[in-house]
Amino acid sequence: MANPQRENGHVDIANEIAEALAKTHLSSYESQVLWVIFRKTYGWHKKEDWITNTQISDMTGIAVAHISRTIKMLVKKNMILKNGKKLAFQKDYDQWEKLPKGVTSHHKKKLPKGVTKLPKGVTKTTKGGNKKLPKGVTTKETKETYTKETITKEKGDIFKKTWKDFKFMRKKIRKPMTERAEELLLNKLFKLSDNEEEQIAILNQSIMNSWLGVFPLRGGYNGKNRQDNQRPGSKGPGEDKYKHLEETYEV
Repeated sequence: MANPQRENGHVDIANEIAEALAKTHLSSYESQVLWVIFRKTYGWHKKEDWITNTQISDMTGIAVAHISRTIKMLVKKNMILKNGKKLAFQKDYDQWEKLPKGVTSHHKKKLPKGVTKLPKGVTKTTKGGNKKLPKGVTTKETKETYTKETITKEKGDIFKKTWKDFKFMRKKIRKPMTERAEELLLNKLFKLSDNEEEQIAILNQSIMNSWLGVFPLRGGYNGKNRQDNQRPGSKGPGEDKYKHLEETYEV
């Protein structure tokens, strides 16, 4: 258990400085480096001291590569002074550089009105605050997918029968579908149309033409499958329109 005692060494910092620091925005690195300077100067009753980047790295755990940049930022803010290789704390807080109103970092770039900077790893602001999303998820909205369970729960008997007929047709032409293939084809079908009657017509069109996939209805959809009025064996306008796509969309 830690048991620090004042008589074993302490850092004398005026209350006025502590209050000024409490009102000053510092990054994590800047705050850590500043405390090392306090320890190496005021902790030894010195105004300045030669403090190497390696010493600061050892005391803070910050990589040496970041120490030099952090010191430059503190010098730029006029919170520390450099005298050759020696560092000192600037106790005249009136000389410290203040951040302009609306600026949230030392880069001095104002964010657009109403926009806040999100923490690393957060991709979306929620009403309750900034919450990290699960690994691999970039948005809270989930992409809707359709499976065989969708048919069972949401679709009518006619659709179910037509889908069964389509699967039978695929087997007859020796191109049966895997479960994954069924899922992909269903998702494509429901992207083509959200109208169940039109979805049935699209499936019937593929069944009649022994197509492996599903495609937009020829001539569009007006509540009735226009193929119904065609003579058996006759070619409607653009019958071969999707023929070249069969291999492309084969699932």
